[in-house]
Amino acid sequence: NSSLNPHLQERFCLSKLRAFSKVGEQLEEYEKLVVRNLTDELVETFLSWGTEKGSHGDDGGSSSIAGFDYRSTPQIALSTERRSKVLGVLESLRLCGQLSGAGVAYQKKLCELISVTVKAIVTECVADAAGSSGGTGNDANAPAKGTMTGVATMSLDQFFDCINMLFEQILGLLWGAVAVNKFCIDEGIFLPDAGSSKENGFSPINEMGFEGESSHLAPSATAAALAAGADLSEKSVSELLRLRKEAHSLVSFDGMRQLWDNSLTFTLQLEKFSGRKAYGLRSTLLAQAKSFVERKHEANMSTLVAALDSERWVQCNVSAERQATLTRLCSGRAAFSSRKAGPNNVDSNTLSAIPATLSGRDKMTDAEVEGSRYKVVWSCLLLLEMVMDDVACAAHFQTLATNVVGKISELLRLFNSRSTYLVLGAGAIHSAARLKSINAKHLAIVTQCIALVLAILPHIRAALMAQLPAKQHSLLNDLDKIKGDYSEHSEKILSKLVSIIGGIVEHSLAPKISQTDFDARAKNAIKLESTVDCCSFLESVITNTKKMHQVLNLMLPADLLQDVFSRIFAYLDHKVPSLFKNAVNLGKQHASTPLFSMPCTNEGKIRMIKEVELMAKTLNSLSGVHPWNFTAPKVLEQELDIRIKPPASDGVFDSSSETKSDEKKDVDGEDIVPVGSSDSTCRQIESSSENDLFVSEPGDSKSHRSESENVNPIPDMNDSSAFTEQPETESVGSNDGKSSRSSNDDGSGTEDGRCTLPESS
Repeated sequence: NSSLNPHLQERFCLSKLRAFSKVGEQLEEYEKLVVRNLTDELVETFLSWGTEKGSHGDDGGSSSIAGFDYRSTPQIALSTERRSKVLGVLESLRLCGQLSGAGVAYQKKLCELISVTVKAIVTECVADAAGSSGGTGNDANAPAKGTMTGVATMSLDQFFDCINMLFEQILGLLWGAVAVNKFCIDEGIFLPDAGSSKENGFSPINEMGFEGESSHLAPSATAAALAAGADLSEKSVSELLRLRKEAHSLVSFDGMRQLWDNSLTFTLQLEKFSGRKAYGLRSTLLAQAKSFVERKHEANMSTLVAALDSERWVQCNVSAERQATLTRLCSGRAAFSSRKAGPNNVDSNTLSAIPATLSGRDKMTDAEVEGSRYKVVWSCLLLLEMVMDDVACAAHFQTLATNVVGKISELLRLFNSRSTYLVLGAGAIHSAARLKSINAKHLAIVTQCIALVLAILPHIRAALMAQLPAKQHSLLNDLDKIKGDYSEHSEKILSKLVSIIGGIVEHSLAPKISQTDFDARAKNAIKLESTVDCCSFLESVITNTKKMHQVLNLMLPADLLQDVFSRIFAYLDHKVPSLFKNAVNLGKQHASTPLFSMPCTNEGKIRMIKEVELMAKTLNSLSGVHPWNFTAPKVLEQELDIRIKPPASDGVFDSSSETKSDEKKDVDGEDIVPVGSSDSTCRQIESSSENDLFVSEPGDSKSHRSESENVNPIPDMNDSSAFTEQPETESVGSNDGKSSRSSNDDGSGTEDGRCTLPESS
C-alpha cells in the first residue's frame, strides 16, 4: 500500500501462507466458471439473434428460428438493454482474454445445432413416411443405415416436404449467423479466430457489409462460424440428395423441375450468406439433372420404338392440348410447358390417344402449323411431345443444353429410320402391327408426318439456339443434316407412289396390249359411227390412276398431290409408247406370246393415236392435278410415220370434235401439208372420217424420230419388283378380266383392270 511507511513496505507472497495456499486454484476455477457462463450466455445470444426472446431462453435456440424470413435483411439493431448486455459480456471476456475461446465455442455450437436440426428433421420425415406407407413409425432412433434407406424410399412429395422444412431451418440459423457477424463488425468488436477460418477459406462478404478494421488484421471468429455452418449445410444437403439419385432419375419433368428450383434457391441463398460458391451442392444438382435427362432419353427411345412397331399408320386425332403445344413452339414459347404430367407423361398421353384412332373419320382433327394442316399418326405426335419436353429441359437446365441437342437429334433420326424400315421397307407387315400390306394410304400418311416434322424443325432449332452460347451454335448443324434426311425420305415415298402405278402398268396391264388390234377397232368404229373410246390397256391405266388419285386426294395437300401426279403423268407419258414398242418386239422373240403389231392401216394408226390422246385428256381432267403436256401422241405419230393436224384449241384431243363419216370435207389443198417424200410429192389418204390426216413417206421417218427424243426426262420407273417382298404384299392389276397378283392370294384385288389399293384392317 503506497500510504504505508516506506520502511514498512514489503512484499509478501500470499501463497506462502498456509491459509491462502488454495486461493489461487480456487480463483482460477472461479475464473473458468465465469468465462464458461459468459461464453454460454454469449453463444446463446448469438444463436437466438433476431428473436423476441432474450438470451435466457431455455430452448437452446432451436425453436427461436421459427418465423424467420431469411430472405429479408438480417436484423442488426438491438434494444438498448440487450445491446448493453451483449457488449458487457464481450468486454468481460476480453478482460479475461477468452474472446477467441468464445468464438470457437460459438462456431462449434452453431455446427452442432445445424447437424442436430438435419438429423431430427430427416429422422422425423422418414418415420412419417414409413408410417404413411404401413410401417410402425416408432423407429425414431433407427440406425443411420435405416435412415438412409428411408430417405431413398420416400415418395417425391414426402421428400419435398422434408427438404423444404430443412431448408427453412438451416437458412434461419445461417440468417442469424450473418446478423451476428455484421453486428460485430459494425460495433468494432473482433473475436479472433483460432485458425478454422483459414482452413475454411472464408473471405469477408462485401455485399453484406462485412467490413471493419479488425477484419483486415485477422479472420473473425463470427465469419469463420458462418463459413463452417454454410459448409456443413452444403455437405448435409448434398448427401441427402445423393441418397435419392436413383429415385430422382425416374421422376417426371415437372418433379425434377420443382426439385431443381427448390434446391437452386437454397443454394443461391447459401452462397449469399457464406460469400463463396457452393460447388459441391451445385455439382450434385447437375449430376442428378444429367442422370434424369439420360434416363428420360433412354425411356423415350424405347417408348418411341414400341410405338412405331405397333403403329398401324392411320390418322390420329390431334387434341386441343397437343395443338396448343405446337402453337407454343411455333410462337417461340417452347420452354413454357402447360401440361400437368402424371407419374409418367408418356403413358398417360398414350392412353388418351389410343381411342382417338378408333373413332370415326369425321371426328379426326389435323395438326396445324403456321396455317398448314397435316394428318399425323400417333407415333409422330409422341415424337413431337418428346422433343418438346427435351426443349423444355434445355431451357430449364441450361447447363445441359448441349446434351439435350444430341438427344433430340437421336429421337428424330430414330423416327426417320424406323418409319423408313416399317413403311418403305414393309417391316410393318412383320412388326407388332401385323399389317396385311403396305398401300398408298400408308405412304401418304408418312409423307404428311415427315412434312409436319420439317415444318417445326426450324422452330426447334431456334428454341435450342436461344439456350446455347454462341460458340456452341455449331452443334445445331446436326439438325440441318436431319432435315436433309427427312427430305430424302419424303422424296423416296413420292417415287414409291409412282412405282406403284409403274408396277401395275408394266406387270399387270401390259399383257393386255397383245389382245389389242387397232385396225379392227378402227373398222368397227366406222361401222358403228361411235366416238373414240380407249382400248382395254389404256382404259385400265386410266382406272388405276383414278384409283390412286381418289386415295391421295384425301390424304395429301394440294402441292404434294400435284407433285406426285406430275411424276405419274411423266412416267405414263414415257412408258405407254415404250410398252407398245416392246409388245411388238416381244411377240417376235417368243412364239408362245400373242403377237401384237402396230396398226397398218391409216385408220388404225389414227385410232391408236386418238385413244392415247383421250387417255391424256382424261388424266389431265382429274381434280387438283397440274395438267401435263403429254408427248406420247407425237411419239406415236413419229413411230407410225403419220401426222394428225392438231386441234386449234389446246393441243389436247377432244372426242367431241371427231367428225362423222357424213361430215367429211372436200379436200382442197389447204388441208394438205406435204411432209416430205423421196419424189417430193404427197399423196392424199382417202378416209371417210378423217380429213386432217397426212402421211409422210418412210424416208422422212428419221426426222420424226429425232423429235421424239425431246420428251421430258423422268426417273427410271422400270422396277419390276412388287411393292413389297413379303408374302402378303400385293401389286394388283388384271389380265383378261382376272386379278393379277404379285405374291399373295388373299382375294383383296379387283377385276377389270382396276387398281386395288388395300388398306390395313
